[in-house]
Amino acid sequence: MTDNTLAMGPLGLAGKTAVVTGAGSGIGQAIAELFARAGAKVVVADIQADAAETVASAIRAAGGRALAVVADVSQDTQVAAMMDRALAEFGTLDILVNNAAIFPKRPFLDVEADFWDKLHGVNLRGTFLCLREAIKRMKTQGSGGAIVNISSVSSMQAVVYHNATYNASKAGVNSLTKTTALEFAADNIRVNAVLPGGVMTPGAKAAGDKIELKGPIMGPGRIPLGKMGEPEDIAMAVLFFASPASRLVTGQLLAVDGGFQVS
Repeated sequence: MTDNTLAMGPLGLAGKTAVVTGAGSGIGQAIAELFARAGAKVVVADIQADAAETVASAIRAAGGRALAVVADVSQDTQVAAMMDRALAEFGTLDILVNNAAIFPKRPFLDVEADFWDKLHGVNLRGTFLCLREAIKRMKTQGSGGAIVNISSVSSMQAVVYHNATYNASKAGVNSLTKTTALEFAADNIRVNAVLPGGVMTPGAKAAGDKIELKGPIMGPGRIPLGKMGEPEDIAMAVLFFASPASRLVTGQLLAVDGGFQVS
């Protein structure tokens, strides 16, 4: 699985251990597979056991190193156990990608407290718990680390209707990114975020199929580069933040949206 040209260059992750949440499909899967090509040992974490094992098995079959771990990121004990499994299996914890998220859509006036709490439990609480537990272990190691949070352009600009709960959760992720970047820079722990625009994933399609979507991003000509993103587009941006190529970069929010925010 390792691409020697990639692994040995400035984007290389040889010798590093990466935990990627929500890695059983979509963007998370693309990140896990690209990290393995870059030489990383990858913990493929997902709430769906079969999905996590399928991705991890494919990485191993191609010559990489991967471990499937089942974890609900909204549960603190499961997050701590996931980090400990990574350390027990691979010896270090060097990279965390907070990708796990849910994105059901509901008109604002129909949002109930339970709906709000469930979505924020995964998207914001989950990111907080993973940050906390990873940073604890990275500080103990004393060798720094790289953390990449997957946010959304929706955190910066209303993109589609019926998305207020999700938008607010991702705005919180942006704040956590900047706060932890500042507080742990002295430990050489870098924290950045990638903000995808529209990306064609199975999860996004399923969410969109359940409700009529409308809003700015749906208008003709609103993506200057002329196309929706693919999971691999997001994975490449994440690899930059996780790799030595971004060694002087922390606290940044990078939109990967085909130019939507400047259109």
